Amino acid sequence: MSGEEPAPASITAGQLKDLLDRGAEIDLIDVREPHEWEIVRIPGARLVPGRAWLDGTATRTLSADRTPVFYCRTGVRTRAVLAAVRQAGFADAVHLEGGVIAWVRQIDPSLPEY
Repeated sequence: MSGEEPAPASITAGQLKDLLDRGAEIDLIDVREPHEWEIVRIPGARLVPGRAWLDGTATRTLSADRTPVFYCRTGVRTRAVLAAVRQAGFADAVHLEGGVIAWVRQIDPSLPEY
């Protein structure tokens, strides 16, 4: 055991906003389906549906110098994605607690909620 604390598995909408406002080196990834992406998304995100993470094909799109931050609608789907990505070696990957719904409710209520 190295004695290092493992990276937290999730961040709040407020913490994500702070990272974005500071220009942190993150890769914000929406794991929902394209029809959900069309309804609402967090600015600066890219869409890579969850199945591509679960089968491992999307992992090659990650950069070692950017922290992956995943989100879905409410945070449920990203838990499985997060486990797969961390197992692939991205120990600093996190997911947005409460998903895009938390973002809308806590950060930008002008965006639609579904």
